[in-house]
Amino acid sequence: MGRHAADRSGVGEERNAQAFDRPAFERLVEPHRAALRAYALRLAEGDEAVADSIVEETLHRAAQEPEQFRRPSAVRPWLVLTARNVVRDASAGPSRSPRLPSTRQPATTIVAALQHLPAVHRELVVELFYEGVSLEEAAAARSVPVETIRFRLYFAMRALHAVLADRR
Repeated sequence: MGRHAADRSGVGEERNAQAFDRPAFERLVEPHRAALRAYALRLAEGDEAVADSIVEETLHRAAQEPEQFRRPSAVRPWLVLTARNVVRDASAGPSRSPRLPSTRQPATTIVAALQHLPAVHRELVVELFYEGVSLEEAAAARSVPVETIRFRLYFAMRALHAVLADRR
């Protein structure tokens, strides 16, 4: 049985719970709280309530993985990475993560912008993002390698980004 499988067993969870020392954790994290809060405030585009939620979720996740804090020099980078993941997870869909301000364009704006793309770009974006076709399926349908589809998608997204920038 691999290392990760053993960690998922009840014994591994019990060991982690016993090994967690809340006061030691607080001493390691405390010097980084202000910097973490400032970073979360930037991620939340100035919304203090959302920033507080990001910090809270970040510290909650950090407390779940105390083994990350064996080296004090790793604490701040791990907290920053975790905060960024909290924001990414919140943007990906509903979860326990905080609700963040939306940076996405309204759907009507996207649809209008798609009309300004070349047909080949528009078809690829619609197929992959709206119809849920995988890269592999799109490549097989076109009899091209997956890398070719990635390459075409990259340029389609750049073109879409340019159209959206022009519309602002």
